[in-house]
Amino acid sequence: MNFVKFILTSSLAFQSVVGLFFVEPVYSEEAELPEVVIAAPTPEFRDTAKELPGTLTVPNNLEATKILQRTPGGVYVIGAEVFEDKYSLNFQDTVSHVPGVYATKRFAEEVRISIRGSGIERNFHQKGLTGFQDAVPFGSADGSGDYQEIDTLVLQRIEIHKGGNSMQFGGSTLGGSINMISKTGHSNPGNQLRLETGSDDTFRGNLQSGRVFDNDSDLFFSLSGSVSDGFRQHADQKNIKFNTNAGIKISENVETRFYFNSNYIDLELPNTVTKNQALSNPEQAKASALTDDEHRDIVSYRFSNKTTFDLGGGHKMDVGAFAFWKDLFHPITSFVGVIGQESVNYGLFTQNSGTYKVGNHLNRYRFGVTSHLGDTDAKVWENNNGKAGVLTSDTQQSAQNVVVYGENSFYIKPELALVTTLQYIWANRDVFDNFTPSETDSSDYESWNPKIGLLYKPSEKIQIFGNISKSYEPPDFSDLTQGSTAGFISLEAQDAWTLEVGTRGEQGPVAWDISLYRAWISDEILKFTTGGGVPATGFNADETVHQGAEVGVGIQLGKSLLTNGDNLKWWNAYTFSDFSFQGDAQFGDNSIPGQPAHFYNTELRYDHPDKWFVSANMLAASEADVDFNNTFVAPGYVIVGMGAGYEVNKTTSLFFEGRNLFDKKYISNFSTAVTATSTSNLFYAGDLRRFFGGVRVSF
Repeated sequence: MNFVKFILTSSLAFQSVVGLFFVEPVYSEEAELPEVVIAAPTPEFRDTAKELPGTLTVPNNLEATKILQRTPGGVYVIGAEVFEDKYSLNFQDTVSHVPGVYATKRFAEEVRISIRGSGIERNFHQKGLTGFQDAVPFGSADGSGDYQEIDTLVLQRIEIHKGGNSMQFGGSTLGGSINMISKTGHSNPGNQLRLETGSDDTFRGNLQSGRVFDNDSDLFFSLSGSVSDGFRQHADQKNIKFNTNAGIKISENVETRFYFNSNYIDLELPNTVTKNQALSNPEQAKASALTDDEHRDIVSYRFSNKTTFDLGGGHKMDVGAFAFWKDLFHPITSFVGVIGQESVNYGLFTQNSGTYKVGNHLNRYRFGVTSHLGDTDAKVWENNNGKAGVLTSDTQQSAQNVVVYGENSFYIKPELALVTTLQYIWANRDVFDNFTPSETDSSDYESWNPKIGLLYKPSEKIQIFGNISKSYEPPDFSDLTQGSTAGFISLEAQDAWTLEVGTRGEQGPVAWDISLYRAWISDEILKFTTGGGVPATGFNADETVHQGAEVGVGIQLGKSLLTNGDNLKWWNAYTFSDFSFQGDAQFGDNSIPGQPAHFYNTELRYDHPDKWFVSANMLAASEADVDFNNTFVAPGYVIVGMGAGYEVNKTTSLFFEGRNLFDKKYISNFSTAVTATSTSNLFYAGDLRRFFGGVRVSF
């Protein structure tokens, strides 16, 4: 692939030189290409890009969709209207309907998310995706994160950038990135009270308010509190989440926005059980989870700022800074003990974008720099029934990352763009062992990651695209310290070349979003459970391949079917995944375990003009390999649900949801092992039949 890298790098360098020396700013709107937003095939695929008011720092959903659809690859925008009319507790409730996104619940708000096999080995602490909240890095500097810190009720949209399509924002991982955009006083003015209840003694309340002031500055805040007994034993949870942001309009061309988030999360952990236990008595917890009182308590505070300058002629500059503090108290198995971590993360970022003319050709650019640094005081104690005993490990973990990136889109013709991206990443991982200084070690990682793509628009609402890109992913501290049970383990960074082709568009009543990809990976970081209470062990594979299909299709089945103004919609999200070793010394050409080959989500929804709707949905997954020797599988499943909602008046609306209506016993998630057997404790049971409902009141 060195020849490919040379071609990509040379192409970008050539375009950058052209852009610097033969450009003139575009100040006339007539020079802009006419653009339309292609509807995403979601449950609300005709309304996903609603025109909510935006600001300099936070473009509205319509504008964000337009910007993302300039990408020659798989991207997706999920508007809040897709998940606000249901009980959306976690990321399975908000993103699992996106083709290519495998999001499955372990318990409560703990969800495993994977795109294109990213972090396939990890069923704890998110890995393999670059997280952003309001375009600001989210999670720890080593690449791990906990998405249960996000309150989905404060989001106005979620942006998905699959694979190398996140490079334009500084993402470098195989899976890409998720950017979670908060509501503002402009997008959601007024007050709203939301109350929800349901199975397992679940209660959640949310109060949010948005204000716009005379000088066009704005303020938004949200306070959420929830309690639940959980479906399984020892799965109680209590959460309090506060989010606020304030946009200050300094002038017509300058706006700064401050964000503050705080979380208090108290979550019991039922842990994994055997396959038979999960299917015969899905509510039971692992026996040791009770005696060890396993749980995860998080207290976190996050502060960030973003300032946007409109430089005129379509040129913009963003600058900002962020800092967040997190305290984790995490009793797990008696073998590992009680993990206690206090971490501080901080960094600076800037991004510039604009439009030029190169001769008679339109040329767009985007470039930026992001730094993300973190320090963690990581300790482990013996677990005495959930209490910290004798200190067994004491390390200082330090991670640094600097990403420099640039993207250029040169329009060969108004309907054809050549898009080139180049990214440089430098990272350091350092562990200082206070107990055993001889175990102290560190590693540096760096890489140049190019991408080249073509975006072709044969008609107004159809796009065809293709690209090839390189990703690069250094290990996190869970990899390097083997789950805090070992000293520094030397691991290589995971890198890959990914080829992608696809199309998105709409024609008549049909909207679609389809991508096909194949990734050639070197040194893929994989994990397996070694047995008993022993934590997962990480290793670098030799050569592996990830390939698959991401197919989203939405169909407007009819309008005015039963009465004038009603409509019936059907959306489908199908993900095909094929991940395998390539002549591995130990595992040959075996499939890589961790994810089903087929994952399908569908919903049929009827909307009545009298402001009510009913829907039926289905989630289906094929069987999945559990071990690296491919001798044991988790069974496939099909679960069915329904939903309904009614807008009583302009201020009050009701919603109701039933999940797993046929009370299907199934396995929603699992850990991986070298060789699994019927006695292996690897499995998480899915929830049985559950009902939830709520009311929203605006005032």
